[in-house]
Amino acid sequence: MHRTSWTGENIHYEPLHEPWKIADDHPLTKYLVNAYEKVFSKPPAFDFWDFGTNAVTPVSEGIPTIGFGPGEYKLAHMNNESCEVKKIHEACAFYVATIAEI
Repeated sequence: MHRTSWTGENIHYEPLHEPWKIADDHPLTKYLVNAYEKVFSKPPAFDFWDFGTNAVTPVSEGIPTIGFGPGEYKLAHMNNESCEVKKIHEACAFYVATIAEI
């Protein structure tokens, strides 16, 4: 796999972490779906990330994990990464709603 680092260096690497998926009926999934629907007034669209995150650590310890962040995930961890401030505010509202659900 080839990527350009934040410094502009072209890097070739092989991913080392196993993918994971949380069950649709897991309590954490249900909490997050409820919170998402309250904040965004629509059900979430589940997808996958094809890049690494720090989530590999809790997943490797058996901690249920779902990734969520503001902006377009295809722009994350890339050269010239950006995110609209509105999207950051929306993500914060979702995090607060998630805590209230749990």
